[in-house]
Amino acid sequence: MSRLHPALLYLTIYNPTLRASEEVSKDDEDAEEQAQILFYTSQVRAASRDKMLRQVGLAKALVNFSEIFHPTDSCHNVHSQSRRMIMLNPEPDFWIHAAIELAKTPRTLLPKPKDKGKGKGNGKGKGKEKEQASALQHSYDYHDGSLHDYALRTHLLRGYEQFKLTHGSFTSILTSLGQEALELQLERFFTVWAWSWDLSKSFELNDDLGLSLHPLYPSILPLLNTFSSQLPAGLDALFLSPPHVVPSTRYRQSNHPPALSRHLLSLIPRHLPRREADDCPEASSLTAKGATATTAAKEVVSGRNPSGGFLGMPSSLTMSMGRNWSWAGALTFGKGAERKSPVIEREEIKPNPSVAESTSTVTEVDRGALEDAMSSADIHGLLEKANDGLSVTAPDAAHEGRSEVDHNGDTPRPSRVPSPLPADGSSTSPLEPEKSDRYRQLDFACTFVFLPESGDPLETHRRQVIHLRCQSLAVALIADADNVEDYDTHVISEAASQMLHDVENLIVAEAMRTSEILPSATKILQPRDNHLISFDHFTIASPDFVAKSDHLYSGKQLLEQESHITEVFSRGQQPQHWHVSKRDNTAGEEREVFLEVARKETSLSDVDNILQGLQLHPF
Repeated sequence: MSRLHPALLYLTIYNPTLRASEEVSKDDEDAEEQAQILFYTSQVRAASRDKMLRQVGLAKALVNFSEIFHPTDSCHNVHSQSRRMIMLNPEPDFWIHAAIELAKTPRTLLPKPKDKGKGKGNGKGKGKEKEQASALQHSYDYHDGSLHDYALRTHLLRGYEQFKLTHGSFTSILTSLGQEALELQLERFFTVWAWSWDLSKSFELNDDLGLSLHPLYPSILPLLNTFSSQLPAGLDALFLSPPHVVPSTRYRQSNHPPALSRHLLSLIPRHLPRREADDCPEASSLTAKGATATTAAKEVVSGRNPSGGFLGMPSSLTMSMGRNWSWAGALTFGKGAERKSPVIEREEIKPNPSVAESTSTVTEVDRGALEDAMSSADIHGLLEKANDGLSVTAPDAAHEGRSEVDHNGDTPRPSRVPSPLPADGSSTSPLEPEKSDRYRQLDFACTFVFLPESGDPLETHRRQVIHLRCQSLAVALIADADNVEDYDTHVISEAASQMLHDVENLIVAEAMRTSEILPSATKILQPRDNHLISFDHFTIASPDFVAKSDHLYSGKQLLEQESHITEVFSRGQQPQHWHVSKRDNTAGEEREVFLEVARKETSLSDVDNILQGLQLHPF
């Protein structure tokens, strides 16, 4: 029969030190226990109060029992035949507890055959035996290896860090707003988070260890540090190019939580509409070889997903960097803002002899549906639906007498001021680096996060994050929310535009260089050695390598549990691959190296030589 995937049974958050706000009878112990439960959600839609108290009481008992033997190291997980119980203590006195059912395969148990040697007396029980034979007993074979403790704990901790980043710590909310406000915020966040946890997907060690650094990290870091040196004190720069990041030296020195970079990266779409300059006829007049190299290079920088938008919003709603942030109405979204017609008629597009004429239909928009979508909490999904029927033209595009629309005509894109052509009217070849354009526009957006102050990770304060994006490349600036208007935004925008322009040229040049290198037959036929290096919550891995091996997860768990273990070597049977997990601090900072060697003839000494070479990997 088919195998059933693991499933979350219930998730709860409790604090055993809390007491009921109202006076209750001393004999009512359940009221005292229930007051300690801040959040509870279960696979069963209507879980009874007694069942909820029993499940939380079992978790408390397991933690208290383990502390008898290890006062400083409480219980983290409990294995049983059918489930895995995880206990996480992210803050003093606060516990997150989850119970997950293991993957299982149904099996059918037939009833026992009846005895034939007991004479005629058996005739009386024939009716009951038939009923038992018709109602077959169902049971399951559970697969204990379907879940990894480290992956489960990492995911729970990631959920807590995400809540802390967007709402604040449990302690700060409880102290400032009270228990009722904390319960409300936990309900809104963790109900959605818990049931969006897809346990059917295979775990990936790359994602559990941290975000992936850009393959050109050593080359991009000097450009980012130069840009960071031009910023005022208090601004930390983080380069974003989904699914990769590059933290500046100042950013790493600020010791920001790992959830910050992950959260900021999730706000940047992986694929964005290409600019009009990429589709112009002049750009396509190349030789066959040059066109192939340029196309491959541009696909690294931008994509063609028409539904993508900055911060999950449609591209027509993004803002331009050209506005002054300190203006009174610069970021006004309330009722006081001047209402504009939902449909703006386009100006007539001048015919181009090299492009076939096409017509576009302007669809009328339901104003009420659009306003409901704008006010909804799920603005990401609703705005995409509303955008399917919305046809607008940005003011910049109307001013220039043209509008940038995708080929399918569904989603408008933010218009940009076209780059001026040379004086002689000739076009610039895409093979040459694009000339610097000081009027190059950046898409601007801002968001707020809660970050801990230095010295106290539980005392969180709201801070502002500024996003500056050009195509699929972006830079995030973490700032103090009270001092944003004091910064010279014009200088920052020019420096950011130049930095993103230099990085884009670097990526294009590297893509063109790589496309000209032909791999040898040995590299094509011989299995590659794959590695994954983790340091400071960031990772660098071999191209297209996803670490899913149980050997690597087991090695990582041993390194976490036993501090005296520095190396873990293992070799499988079918296939006979080597797997190595090692803790290393020879380069001046602690990092972990994970290696997978797929060559059968490789000996242990060969694996050790490969490992020694990875320890000298430059960052």
